[in-house]
Amino acid sequence: MRNRAVTILFLVSSTGLSLAQSSEVVDTLKVLQLDEVMVTATRNERTVGALPMPVTLIKRDVIKSMGSVRLNDVLTEQTGLVVVPQVNGQGNGIQVQGFDPDYTLILVDGEPIVGRYTGSLELSRLSVGNIKQIEIVKGPSSSLYGSDALAGVINIITERPTRNQGEFSVRTSAIGTQNKFMDLNDSKTIDVNGSGSIVHKNLGVYLFGNSRISDGYDLAPESFGKTVSPFTNYTFGARTTYTLGKTEINLGLRSYSEDQKYNFEVVSTGAQVLTKGSGSIHDWTINPVITHRFGTKLKATARFYTTGYGTNTELRRTQDDVVTYRDYFNQTFTRYEVNAEYFFNDKNVLTTGAGSIQESVVTSRYSDSERLQQTNYALVQHEYTPFRSLNVIGGIRYDRNSVYGDQLSPKLSIRWEASKRIVIKSSFGQGFKTPDFRQLYYNFTNQAGGGYIVLGTEVVKEKIDEYIAQGIIAPGTVDVSKLQSLQPERSVSLNVGADVKITSQLKWSANFFYNKVDNLIDYRELARTTQNKVIYSFFNITQAVMKGVETDFNYAITPQFSFSLGYQYLSAVDQKTVDQIESGTKYWRDPITFETRRLKSSEYFGLYNRAQHTGNVKLFYHNPKSGWDASIRAIYRGKFGVRGIDGNIQGLSVPSSDVNGNQLLDDYDNFVSGYTLFNFSVAKTFKQIRLQAGMDNAFGYTDPIYLSNIPGRSTYLSITYQLKPTNP
Repeated sequence: MRNRAVTILFLVSSTGLSLAQSSEVVDTLKVLQLDEVMVTATRNERTVGALPMPVTLIKRDVIKSMGSVRLNDVLTEQTGLVVVPQVNGQGNGIQVQGFDPDYTLILVDGEPIVGRYTGSLELSRLSVGNIKQIEIVKGPSSSLYGSDALAGVINIITERPTRNQGEFSVRTSAIGTQNKFMDLNDSKTIDVNGSGSIVHKNLGVYLFGNSRISDGYDLAPESFGKTVSPFTNYTFGARTTYTLGKTEINLGLRSYSEDQKYNFEVVSTGAQVLTKGSGSIHDWTINPVITHRFGTKLKATARFYTTGYGTNTELRRTQDDVVTYRDYFNQTFTRYEVNAEYFFNDKNVLTTGAGSIQESVVTSRYSDSERLQQTNYALVQHEYTPFRSLNVIGGIRYDRNSVYGDQLSPKLSIRWEASKRIVIKSSFGQGFKTPDFRQLYYNFTNQAGGGYIVLGTEVVKEKIDEYIAQGIIAPGTVDVSKLQSLQPERSVSLNVGADVKITSQLKWSANFFYNKVDNLIDYRELARTTQNKVIYSFFNITQAVMKGVETDFNYAITPQFSFSLGYQYLSAVDQKTVDQIESGTKYWRDPITFETRRLKSSEYFGLYNRAQHTGNVKLFYHNPKSGWDASIRAIYRGKFGVRGIDGNIQGLSVPSSDVNGNQLLDDYDNFVSGYTLFNFSVAKTFKQIRLQAGMDNAFGYTDPIYLSNIPGRSTYLSITYQLKPTNP
């Protein structure tokens, strides 16, 4: 009842504002309907060039020219974004400004995608076949989107029914992991898309379907099973729009399902065991939205969003069909929200909103009990443009979480057009992230992978006491007094940059970022059992600092050729470690001479799984008259370090970078070497038919242990047939 009362009160207040409007004011809502608009950064439509924070807009034409079919393929080529595999779990997440994947909010049409049961969100779940554009906002966005948006927001905007049209495409690809150009034994993948829309008077319907069938791929053929197992998945999407006067009703639906077939070699009680099994993934979303314009100055929107995600995995020994591993996870997320935009005049725009979120999780990893959280929130944002050259946006959001109480997240952004060629942008904000279900309630024992235990902070003391009473904790390996409840993570972030139009053809942009995170949540070894199984739990790092600079050059060589160069430098450190090094209390031991020496500040590399240098070089060719498209792209990631991890369900053992035993990453440790991926594509359009061929990872770079998300050389061919679109 309380949530309903908040909703009614907000709608009543919005209606009251509309009564004060002047009919003589120009409809500024219509003025904003321009090309190259973005909604994610401010939650209302703004041209990209007018935004005062670092943003990236990836249009559909660019995605098609790249030949990409899944979201992770597109994002990995963007400056400042790194797709990283989850070495000890499932999924490939996106790293932004040094933040782990947990800290970037992934949205589809403004609504969050759930299913981070191992920490990362599997980006390959999302096909790009129905994507209109991808909007990327870097820097904290908790003032608009709440928790999980410390690093930024990636919003996938899907197609809407705007005209009568249809499209069908088939792509087949082969992955050669043995550095051969083509081989009959290559792993095959077939990707099929179909979409169409019908518009009749005020009604529009858009339908999309995708099927992806893959043999998987194997980066270590000497081992039993494959690095990525065979799978089949299906995606269905639908969007219906209906306009009734000043009201627009929008209904979005999406479903995804995947079936997997496993064959793994795992370690069990010291012996290698061959296993077989199956897995499944299902998710669905329902998203009705009603938007109404109260005259020329006020627009109000009511949203309802509900989604569910579930997985189920089972492994059996091949020799006797006995179950060795079973795991399931089910999550639901429901949100009610209302928001409004009020245009006082050309200089002042107010955005307000309120809503409620209910989340629940039931999983074998959380002791089979249902875990619940509720968050109620309200936000306000004001955009002020005193002069044509100056734009200021300030906002704040209030969240009340049923577990962690109150959170306030303010943000201030400024855009100053210093001249016709130079635009200065800056944004300052605070973000927050509450501990997730996994960090709170994990109670997971992996028997199949040689043995390890992960315990969330809400169950760890009870389980440790139980293990001590059973006599299975190795003496002297745990100090129960050090166990503490997790605190929410909070960040203070600053982004300052400039867009410079050097000539009409050459543009340069740069952005400096600084992120200070208090209570950053991390995991580490807590204890060992008498059988030498490692027990992990979660802890707060007092303070982490991630700073750096990213820059892009874009050069329109001719109307057909365009060239771009992107680079990011990142420094990501544990501030407590930095202080200890400066005070002379951190050491390293030479593994050969066993001599112990003080570590210098210049010898500390930083946090794990973060490269200091990343970049990309791209050359695109586009000629609409001849129908030819082509691209050459190179993506670079510098060296980085990883932690040691023993045994996931594949029994994989990942050696630690920390060879000198000081529990941090320094110049004397081992690193994963830097690498460059080269991608090529060429396409020709014949009226309604488009043929495209390409090659990703052309030189066949692989690293089976540390980078299982990078297959060998992938060669593909696709054909697309498009019905001639007609206006309704």
